[in-house]
Amino acid sequence: MSSFYTSLSGLNAFSTQIATISNNIANLETSGYKTSTISFAEAISSVISGSSSAAVGNGVTVDNTSVTWTQGDLTSTGNTFDLAVSGVGFFIVQDSGGTTYYTRDGGFTQDDAGNLVTDDGLVLQGYVIGEDGTLGSLGDINMTSYAYVEPVATTEISTTLNLSSGAEVADTFTSTIMTYDSLGNEIPIEITYTKTADNTWTWAAGIDSSYGTASGSGALTFNSDGSLAAGTDPAITLTLTNGATATQTVTWDLYDTTGATNDTVTQYSTESMLTDTYQDGNAAGTLSSISIDENGVICGTYSNNSVVELYQVALASFTNTDGLNMATNGYYQATASSGAANIGVSGTGSYGTIASGYLESSNVDLSEEMTSMIIAQHAYEACAKLISVEDEMIQTLINAT
Repeated sequence: MSSFYTSLSGLNAFSTQIATISNNIANLETSGYKTSTISFAEAISSVISGSSSAAVGNGVTVDNTSVTWTQGDLTSTGNTFDLAVSGVGFFIVQDSGGTTYYTRDGGFTQDDAGNLVTDDGLVLQGYVIGEDGTLGSLGDINMTSYAYVEPVATTEISTTLNLSSGAEVADTFTSTIMTYDSLGNEIPIEITYTKTADNTWTWAAGIDSSYGTASGSGALTFNSDGSLAAGTDPAITLTLTNGATATQTVTWDLYDTTGATNDTVTQYSTESMLTDTYQDGNAAGTLSSISIDENGVICGTYSNNSVVELYQVALASFTNTDGLNMATNGYYQATASSGAANIGVSGTGSYGTIASGYLESSNVDLSEEMTSMIIAQHAYEACAKLISVEDEMIQTLINAT
């Protein structure tokens, strides 16, 4: 009778294999899906009575189900919030109860609360990026608090400017740089340069009277090679009457910390010309678009042309990836076997990079699965045939008695 159970173990084992293969094929188009494979082991053998050297196997068991972690192809979707990891790493998501899961499926959308979520509503985790570029604590990625940026008053300006060495004494040149007050209003500062002697110019700042007044003046001395002689950064004080902060000081960045020139103002023989300006203020703005780079940095572009780094997507890796517990819908959980998650960011250490606008395809190889299916099917049929043969043998024995 043991032969029946041996053949039955084969039926059960190959049935499990066929079910696993079927699941792989069913998930051929599932983003981030990783192929599952099973391995078999011989059941414990029994010794034939009277013979210590002869042993008969008791069939087969399913020894283990493992996941193949090979990289899937990246497929373009054009959706900014669709993310794919090229290389090592899992996205970290949390459910409403705070339970953490890990997934390779990066199909995220923005819910009505502003969170970046999976199709099941689990929230993507990442780091807030501070104004100084440092990363904050790990938490939900939520865009609601970044729907707009507040106005910032200008505190520093710089100019890339040439004053013509061929100008006559008393010749003037005027340039304008746009700045912002504390309410985000644009305040054009007009700076007038007057040549007073060879290699020497004076300057004076002013604003339109509808905004208030400006005070700030000084001299610019140039070396014989046209570079600006050393000095200290001058300041322009705005006295505003438009409802903004009444007194606003704007530093003109002409020199570095040692007093040497930054080479942004020169006196060459070409015509007097302003070619570039910089100021550190901005008007109020609303979020107009979002981009995500290969390091997982989420940047917001605002209506005032400000570009602000908001979050950096976190990634997790594991000492033993095979030890992860497979949950539903392509999620995994850490176990004692996998070890605790190692948290990092894209492009650092062993972590891969993130592609925005792409999803990782399933790594199922259809031709390989179909081949395995045929082999498993024939093995299943063979075990079924063995049971039929064993049944005939028993019937023969019964009829002979």
